[in-house]
Amino acid sequence: MNILKLKKDNSIICDYIEDASNFYRRFMGLMYRKSIPKDHGLLLTPCNEIHTFGMRFDIDTVAISESGEVLFIDKAVKPNKVRKRVEGAYCILELNAGYADELNISIGDILEFIPAEKIS
Repeated sequence: MNILKLKKDNSIICDYIEDASNFYRRFMGLMYRKSIPKDHGLLLTPCNEIHTFGMRFDIDTVAISESGEVLFIDKAVKPNKVRKRVEGAYCILELNAGYADELNISIGDILEFIPAEKIS
């Protein structure tokens, strides 16, 4: 599994983002997991809409354009929901509920995902 780091304003704000850029990882997403560590996330690429069927905990979702701009944030999405398609979204970052606020992610921010092994 590829691990990414999340960068905002030239600073790493999250050290552990799972890269779900193949069909199987996108399909499985966070389904059937009891939880993920508080400071982890999952990046679904390409993706512009999600569902939370089979999930066991609330999540924040961050829709991001291909250029890295945050387009939409959906906070504390409960399990068994279908979320709307986000126009212009290229990927969606899934985080534990409340973590988007802790990371101070806002609409219009530019986010960058860097392979963890490229960070020294």
